[in-house]
Amino acid sequence: MSGKGGKRGVRGAIEAAEPVQKAAPSAGGAPAYLAALFSIRADGLHRNNNDPTKSFWVCGPFAIEAELRDNEGGGWGLLLSWQDRDGKRHEESFGRSLFTGECAELRGRLADGGLSMNGTQAGRQALAEYLNIVSCTHRARSVTQVGWHQIGGRPVFVLPDVTFGDPGERVVLQAEAREPSLFNTSGTVAQWRDSIGLLCCGNSRLIFGASCGFAAPVLGMLGEDGGGFNLLGKSQSGKSTVLRVAASVCGGTPDKGARGFIRSWRATGNGLEAVASAHNDTLLLLDEMGEVDGRVIGEIAYMLSNGQGKARAGRSGLARPAMRWKVLLLSSTEVSLAGKMAEAGGSDPKAGQEVRLPDVPSDAGVGLGAFEELHEAESPDAFVRDLREFSQQFYGAPLHAFLAMLADRRRRDPVGFPDAVRDRIRKSLQTWLIDLPDAGGQVRSVGFRFALVGVAGEMASDAGLTGWPSGAASEAAQTCFRAWLSERGTLGAREDAQAVSLLRSFILANGSARFDIWADAPLPDAAQVEPDPCPPAERFRTQKRAGWRRWEVCEGGRLAWCYYLTGDGMKEALTGLAFREARKTLVKLNYLMPSKNATDVKNGVLAASYSVPGHSKTRLYQINPSILATTEGSD
Repeated sequence: MSGKGGKRGVRGAIEAAEPVQKAAPSAGGAPAYLAALFSIRADGLHRNNNDPTKSFWVCGPFAIEAELRDNEGGGWGLLLSWQDRDGKRHEESFGRSLFTGECAELRGRLADGGLSMNGTQAGRQALAEYLNIVSCTHRARSVTQVGWHQIGGRPVFVLPDVTFGDPGERVVLQAEAREPSLFNTSGTVAQWRDSIGLLCCGNSRLIFGASCGFAAPVLGMLGEDGGGFNLLGKSQSGKSTVLRVAASVCGGTPDKGARGFIRSWRATGNGLEAVASAHNDTLLLLDEMGEVDGRVIGEIAYMLSNGQGKARAGRSGLARPAMRWKVLLLSSTEVSLAGKMAEAGGSDPKAGQEVRLPDVPSDAGVGLGAFEELHEAESPDAFVRDLREFSQQFYGAPLHAFLAMLADRRRRDPVGFPDAVRDRIRKSLQTWLIDLPDAGGQVRSVGFRFALVGVAGEMASDAGLTGWPSGAASEAAQTCFRAWLSERGTLGAREDAQAVSLLRSFILANGSARFDIWADAPLPDAAQVEPDPCPPAERFRTQKRAGWRRWEVCEGGRLAWCYYLTGDGMKEALTGLAFREARKTLVKLNYLMPSKNATDVKNGVLAASYSVPGHSKTRLYQINPSILATTEGSD
């Protein structure tokens, strides 16, 4: 079959095909000699032999629906279908790499789906032999993960059991190990809108959580970096309910309802790589950060947001392709990221970690936990019960409808539509920052993500999916953004506050133990109150000297210890920060007194040269004593 008519005929045949009621092996366009090796009978596949008495049954009946390949012409596989013992139809894709060797994984997945097989070595070999030889005239495109893909130059969104858009051919998810789909639907958009959507009205955290479900595919469409939000609050404050509402937008499982879509932090880093890959371009919900090891939480936060797993070697020793993904993460916790890392004795979180997973207070501030409006419920507990009941019944339909809308808009306007959405997000953020002109780059970066959630919620509302009034989603996102800013405590870069906090903490923790006394500081006559201007020396020996401290007259004639740090001491104090930038910050805030030597100023040298009694000339960083009185940069 060739030419345009041939392609249309194949596509028409695929689209017009009815579900197979009684699956049977199909050789399709297989080599002619395959019929001599195998025969297809009512009870399944048989391996033939010249001696009929030595022919044997291989497995129950199955059908080959299509041969699969990816956009690059690799990733070949077969799409198989069969019926289990209860007559339920199964359909699953298998890469041809699974047909080599003992085929243990292939056989395991088929057996798990209810296909009967010959368990002898001859039976295993015969099944592998047949699948390696057989071919099929029908073709389908394979992808390895859910999310946005370009098929024939057309943008489509692939979920495990449905594809949104017009790919021109069938698209099949061909994962290495496919788990049961969590993107199921129950109920209609109208039922979700008139129950869960209605109860979200007036509740900033609920609208924000639900909007995150719509925002995740928009994030992937725009090609923006991954990231997320961390709902922070005490136990029983409504955090898990917010996650459940967000899950109801995306999917669930028949036994657990929307709660089945929520994952747990209780997993290894490798396990979360697989979880993130399975949620590519969709919302990833992780409950209870407190369950994860504080020693690795920082690395995991980076990994999930950066969208790439660890590089690993394959059996041959060559590098295996690292897992990649892009997710919007919504997490819940009773302990902040910084607190969780501190529990394990780790360092403070880096600014990049906090920017990728900012803490959003779950408490809405009106005495009702995460809620502001209970919609005639007698108590927050009763309101939570209503939401749980509805989320058990209705889930998944809003995301499916939203993806269909996005795919259609991208098909009609592949460049203009994403650009228009991005401009809408930027304008929304500019409106939020009008009264915050000093907002730094980190605040603006996180603000863009909040604004994206608000705009996505507005797009879903414009499409009639939510039942929220116009502007409600954007207002909820702005409310949560302001709550994060209030919790953060600064509009500047987090590293600026951390530089002050780290240096101050280092001096307070080590002042007596690691700073020698600079004992020959003469005081002005007016300040001479004792023959010896210095306090009595402590009775111990300094260990691992970080610098010197000098009893001096400071601003206002006040006597105080002035600290002078060596280069190594300053680097230790600012561990974890970019050393050059941290020093500039301290100078800008007047906590680090730079050298006044003309040559040093010209060359940008901050440490001045000093002659400490008993030591040769050395360069030291002079610290303004006011840093010990300030609380800036501390929690």
